[in-house]
Amino acid sequence: MGVIIFTMDEQQYRNGDYVDMGREMTTSPTAPDTTFIYHTNKFTQKDVEYWLPLVSYRLVIVGKVPKMVSDVREQVIIDKTHGKKRDDFTRPIMGLFKWPNRVRVWNMIRNVPLALISSFLRRNRAKDMRLGRLIARSLYHLPDDYLYASMTYGIAPGGQVDWPKKKEKVYEVPSGYRSSDKYVDYILASSAEAANDLRRSEPEAMPAKMKKRIQKESEWI
Repeated sequence: MGVIIFTMDEQQYRNGDYVDMGREMTTSPTAPDTTFIYHTNKFTQKDVEYWLPLVSYRLVIVGKVPKMVSDVREQVIIDKTHGKKRDDFTRPIMGLFKWPNRVRVWNMIRNVPLALISSFLRRNRAKDMRLGRLIARSLYHLPDDYLYASMTYGIAPGGQVDWPKKKEKVYEVPSGYRSSDKYVDYILASSAEAANDLRRSEPEAMPAKMKKRIQKESEWI
């Protein structure tokens, strides 16, 4: 029986015969003297119990450590990378867009999550159709190493690097009002009756600065 290893950095296990399966379990990790690398945050205790008797040499899980009872936890290896502080990917990201030495970039960028790189690409290279087509040829069809290589050698270094913007919450106009109505907030703030009607029907649609509880309405005698 082999061993299951949990890590946040698989580079140290890329020696000898190994298979990087990316984010899908594409093959059974039963080949002798072969390390199988699987990227996932959804590996559970049940998965450990199922695969442990089948692993011939090493199954390396790159991702979170699941909750396990002590008997199961004692049968796996959780390496020291899980005790490290959260990685700062600023340097390799800046290198991807600025450094002329692409071999150096290639060696550093492979540890950066693809989702993070994608957010910077959308912000800084959204109009680069050649790069987009190059990435599309690798995406979903080839191992992640090809995708990292496409980004590394497809980006021409130079220029300013802008950070991705956080998504702003879009305010949705309450039902009963036109989407083009610029005075919804003014109406709700000026009319207690209109605001109370909205509090009763769509309390979640109230503007952020207004009270959510029913307010007293002025009555004419």
